[in-house]
Amino acid sequence: MFQFKEKQKIVDIGGVKVGGQPGEVPTVIISSIFYLGHKIVSDEKKGVFDKKKAEELIKNNERLSDLTGNPFMLEIVAQTEEALIRLIDFTAETTDAPFLLSAISSNVLMSGAQHVAEVGLQDRIVYSSIPKGTTSKELEAIKNSGIKAAILLGRNPMDETTAKGKVDVVKDILKLSEKAKIEKPLIDVATEGWGVDMGIAARAIYLIKSTYGWPVGIGTGNVTTTFDWARTNVAKCDRRACYGAVHAIMQILGADFIMHGPIEQANYVFPTIAMTDTYILTAMGELGIEPLEEGHHPLFNLITY
Repeated sequence: MFQFKEKQKIVDIGGVKVGGQPGEVPTVIISSIFYLGHKIVSDEKKGVFDKKKAEELIKNNERLSDLTGNPFMLEIVAQTEEALIRLIDFTAETTDAPFLLSAISSNVLMSGAQHVAEVGLQDRIVYSSIPKGTTSKELEAIKNSGIKAAILLGRNPMDETTAKGKVDVVKDILKLSEKAKIEKPLIDVATEGWGVDMGIAARAIYLIKSTYGWPVGIGTGNVTTTFDWARTNVAKCDRRACYGAVHAIMQILGADFIMHGPIEQANYVFPTIAMTDTYILTAMGELGIEPLEEGHHPLFNLITY
């Protein structure tokens, strides 16, 4: 294992801490719910869904978080303003966990941000996302909402094929986030929808943390599910081993948060990430790294179970 020379920042979002040196803070697990094609959603435009099933999925995340010691956030994904507002209200009432606002358009997101301000949920919300090219109108809407945390998308339109391109774009998206009065940026290294490109993003995790010190993470769900070789040659039930390996590699390279995709994957994602966190902390102990909060780390859950 390694220790970053650059001072590593830790942010608190709705009681969930993200960032730091490897081993200081548990990896935060981000599960997507109400995503496009989610079977529990019956009307994506109106935001109609099976509330009982949604609550069961969210409560299962809470159970797994208690079991492993890994905190979690939810990513709620909406297709319309009406749907996003309905999903915000349901999620806020169902769990105390922080959650990301994601939508198909900036207009939908801005509407959601305004609703968040009206109901006073700013401290629990992560705006997803601020990419290079975000308009002044959207930045102003984020600022006016009072939301202080956001995903900053490390996609570089001028260089999408190298880790250096991702590192270079960070200074631009950080400037945009400052205009939106974002105080708690979470940098997403922005993987593309093809499995082999994960290597470029993985290297970028280490480079960005080394350069800027802000929390960095990755969305593994959209890549592992589109790796054609695995889909063709590996049975669906056996692909979980491939997904688990991907998550572990990202953690070892310094990822502070993992956006793993569909919430239904939580049963095997949580233990995979918890075990990897345990190995990382025991390795970092030799470098003088200890958990930020004594007793609050998967290591303590796993060895005392």
